[in-house]
Amino acid sequence: MKKSILFILVLVGALHALIAQQHKTHTTVIDFNKDTVLDTLIHFNEYGSYCGGSDLTIINGKTKEKFFLTDQGCYSSFTRFIRVPTALNSKANAAFLKVVKDTLLPKERDSLDSSLKWIWSGSLSLQQPKEHPFFDRIATPKTLWIPNPLTVPEPYYITITGDSLQKIAPIFGPSYDEKFNTAFLVYYPSMLSKEKLAHNTPILKNNTYEIYNTPHSVYVKKGTSYKWLFISDNGVMGAPGKLRWEAIEQIQLIDNYLIIHQNLPPDPIYNILIVNIETQHVARLKFEPCHETMTNKRGMDTFEIRNKKLIFTAYGDPKVRKIPLKKLFKALDQF
Repeated sequence: MKKSILFILVLVGALHALIAQQHKTHTTVIDFNKDTVLDTLIHFNEYGSYCGGSDLTIINGKTKEKFFLTDQGCYSSFTRFIRVPTALNSKANAAFLKVVKDTLLPKERDSLDSSLKWIWSGSLSLQQPKEHPFFDRIATPKTLWIPNPLTVPEPYYITITGDSLQKIAPIFGPSYDEKFNTAFLVYYPSMLSKEKLAHNTPILKNNTYEIYNTPHSVYVKKGTSYKWLFISDNGVMGAPGKLRWEAIEQIQLIDNYLIIHQNLPPDPIYNILIVNIETQHVARLKFEPCHETMTNKRGMDTFEIRNKKLIFTAYGDPKVRKIPLKKLFKALDQF
């Protein structure tokens, strides 16, 4: 039943998205590579309700060779992935590559900061089991404890080649041009809320941990060290359709585990995530928690913890589900 409803919603949403999309094309004709022949840069911007970005085409005026790059993506992710045509990396085309960087990219960094490391390692380790009794997504992000408060960097990109490129490229879908051996991973972390990180206070604590959150993340302090525990990005556990919509609704701390309510607007369902603070393993419950029971009786707006059980209602089901915490934690720790 839900799939039929979602299909209708997708059709309606697609129509609205088409209506809402805005397009802008800017063409520049200039001799970029100083060979006395004019070259052409076509910069096409497209902004829809939930996805958008830029397409860039550079035409070598002398050889008529074309280079196409795109950073199109959805607003539910902090990252964009730009494949670079192999020929554009040649010394002869260095001037054109510089134009690409100046047009599309923020500043470059040599390495990932800790928040992007969480997203990167979470994406690469993501498993989506089909028959697990509790979970439909499981990831094992790996970041280090940091001996000072966490910070959010300015937007940046890193250059990816070799084995790293082979691992990460499939996550971003098929390529328009398979002839590439370099890509740019662009990170826009502003919605992690630099201001809140700088003036944050713990929302939960026990004898070992202090738990903090921003609209799209959860992190922990242990002693004098900090570590990311969850970032709401579509490539890991899912995310709201737009990152300007807040994701983190409720968090519960139980020993060395967290249970997180992650909102997914405009979808009425939400995610329940189980996190092991020490291992950073995170898993998503498969039951589609939701207040909408498809009956006259409204379900629960969020989960509850009672008698050492996780309690919630699921989409289209008036029955209240109860799962022992011990079973959930044991299942998470098996990965």
